[in-house]
Amino acid sequence: MKSCIRERWKGFAEFQFWGCFTYDSKGPCHIWHPETAQEKKKAAQDLEEINAKLEPILREEWELETKMRRLKLRGIGGKPPQWKWDAKHGKLTRRDGAGVDWYRYQKEILIPKLIPYAKECGCDTIVQEDLAPSHAHYAQAAVYSAAEVTRLVWCPNSPDLNMIEPCWPHLKRQTTKKGAPKSKKEAEVVWKNAWAELEQTRIQSWIERIPFHIQEVIRLEGGNEYKEGRPKERREDVITGPGPSSE
Repeated sequence: MKSCIRERWKGFAEFQFWGCFTYDSKGPCHIWHPETAQEKKKAAQDLEEINAKLEPILREEWELETKMRRLKLRGIGGKPPQWKWDAKHGKLTRRDGAGVDWYRYQKEILIPKLIPYAKECGCDTIVQEDLAPSHAHYAQAAVYSAAEVTRLVWCPNSPDLNMIEPCWPHLKRQTTKKGAPKSKKEAEVVWKNAWAELEQTRIQSWIERIPFHIQEVIRLEGGNEYKEGRPKERREDVITGPGPSSE
């Protein structure tokens, strides 16, 4: 029956939203669009130039490490190892198919948005990300190092300890309370509006609950058998430090 069906936009899988914030301020947001053929061609050219400079450096390091290792194993037989220029040895490559990979995240988020926002927040800022492949790719470490921005060492499967996690269900409720968007253009408008209207006090409450979750994880020895959120009687006692969280 139609009364039992809730309309949803069938193209929802193509819509991805990113945002970041700190305890004191709300940072930039970003909506991902499908990569065009021209953008893919430009990315291929960029990687070709970068790899041309990177290959001799990494090859020299590999040869030195290999030589030192074989010196320790004198008398080792067999064919000497041969240098291979591939992803296993540091060559930067992109995955096939649609979606956001490390290259797009670096070019559209990390360099133009997240790093500038983190530096604007102060020299003691620590960036917290999850372990999405685009975030965790080894190429991102060089960007953080060059910008002198510290990234929090993070563990997988810990949504209760990531302060931005409750943001997503809140924004989903806000963007669908008048009905799910019927088009990508409409979705972009309502999500940008919802982000602009997101109260800083609400963000602070999400951050303030983290110490309680940490205490519960310790108490339960790594378990997650507790109700998410903070008891009202403990909210005034919780303190958190600065640093942006992003997704």
